[in-house]
Amino acid sequence: MEVRMSVKLRPDARTKKKRSRHTHVGLQVKSAIILTCVVVGVVSVSAWSYYRTIYQMMYHNNRQNALLLGEALTWAADAAQQKEREEAVRNLAGDWIKSGSAVYVAIVDKGGRVISAQGGVKRWAPYTQAPLTAHVLRYHGPNHIIVAQPIIVRNGVEGDYRLSGGIRMVLDVSSPTRAMLRAKWGIVITAGLIILFVVPFGYLLVSRVMIRPIRQLVAVTHRLAEGDFEARSGLRTNDETGELACAFDDMAEEISSMRNELLVHQCELEDQVAERTEELQQTNDRLCEEMKDKEDLLRAVTHDLNAPMRNIAGMATMIMMKWRDQLPEDVIARLQRIQSNVDQQSSLITDLLELSYIRSRPERHTKEDIGEILRALTETFEYEIHKRNIELEIDEAMPTLWVEKNRIRQVFQNLIDNAIKYMHRTTGGRVVVNYRPNGLMHEFSVWDNGMIIPVDQQESIFTVFRRGKGASESIEGKGVGLTVVRTIVSNYGGRVWVQSEEGEGTTFNFTLAMQCTEPQPEEVISGA
Repeated sequence: MEVRMSVKLRPDARTKKKRSRHTHVGLQVKSAIILTCVVVGVVSVSAWSYYRTIYQMMYHNNRQNALLLGEALTWAADAAQQKEREEAVRNLAGDWIKSGSAVYVAIVDKGGRVISAQGGVKRWAPYTQAPLTAHVLRYHGPNHIIVAQPIIVRNGVEGDYRLSGGIRMVLDVSSPTRAMLRAKWGIVITAGLIILFVVPFGYLLVSRVMIRPIRQLVAVTHRLAEGDFEARSGLRTNDETGELACAFDDMAEEISSMRNELLVHQCELEDQVAERTEELQQTNDRLCEEMKDKEDLLRAVTHDLNAPMRNIAGMATMIMMKWRDQLPEDVIARLQRIQSNVDQQSSLITDLLELSYIRSRPERHTKEDIGEILRALTETFEYEIHKRNIELEIDEAMPTLWVEKNRIRQVFQNLIDNAIKYMHRTTGGRVVVNYRPNGLMHEFSVWDNGMIIPVDQQESIFTVFRRGKGASESIEGKGVGLTVVRTIVSNYGGRVWVQSEEGEGTTFNFTLAMQCTEPQPEEVISGA
């Protein structure tokens, strides 16, 4: 089947706005930030670990060198003392200072007296005070190490040693510290260069391997959302992105297939709707013709029936006027009954014709005060009200509506007339008309304390020619009034029903849709 319509979906403007609001920080920027953080973190940790290792090695090397130098000085001093060369012991300190390995050297005897001291004596002597037998090795600031060791001399007998003095020495380690500082800045510069080169390279790699396929997939998604159902990603990679692209292509293929099926069904549905519409139009035209024929028939029947009725009534009246004195009483009674029956049949024919006009010939809607209509009806029923001692009460809170005045007046007139006609009380009769808004409806009610309508008759009384079984022949009525009420109310989108219980009275309720009682533009213009 040929597809005759094209469906193109457009994303809602609010969706576009929302999507644009959430794409200020895209995946590419996020990837660059994450990559930068990872590289900077890894390089920084590696550089710090490397620097810390070198620093620990330098620290231990300085301590080890200090210990070795202290041992060497101790051996030299021990050798000089064994040879009892006091002058050599004094010159030993100066030789160590000249070698540049120490900034202060002092040799003490076993009594703690300084035999020889060279270097910054005033500066370092207070810091090198220690017990003669103590072994001291500590840093003094970042560039100096203080060393103190005793001098042990062997007496010639194996295992026999004696304390002969001690050494005090301050070593300068500023050269390794400066080298370490240079190494630190070298590490920092190297780490910075690594970051500067690795981050752009990693960014380009991530952009090519990850971002570009995702952007391509997003672009294809937008095309599909805008109505291009033939859009496919075409990505074939052996990773999660490739799996996502394959899943998207499968989904797009399924959507395209479902869309084509939907279009086919839509065309079939349109054809069916067109056929049904044509059938309904034909049925409607036929019903309009039948309604027109019915109206013509009603007019013809009304004319054809009313004319003989008028002739019969006229002949009966003429006979009574000319020969009334010569006719027996029973003949005069039959003539009067003929006139009464003719009047009733003529009124019934008129009511039926009016009932057919309610739907087919609507009247112009005008702005009417329902309270004013009811007050006018009070004057109409004034004689019957006083005659039957009935009290008629009308709710003051009546609305103003756009309605067909004569039709709405006819609704209230029929309901109030029924309440008065079926009032069996000679005194204390009451008829109350109320109003209340009920959601999207105007709800009216006519209550009376007259005759009760049985439950099994509360629906049938709205059918034409049907009256309550309790209605006596003395009560006038043709069984058309409530049918007229129901027809008029249904034209306003409402309904009518009755509630009747012993001891509670009878209430006829009806509703009018607020939408049907509001002014239409043409009515407002014509009313103005």
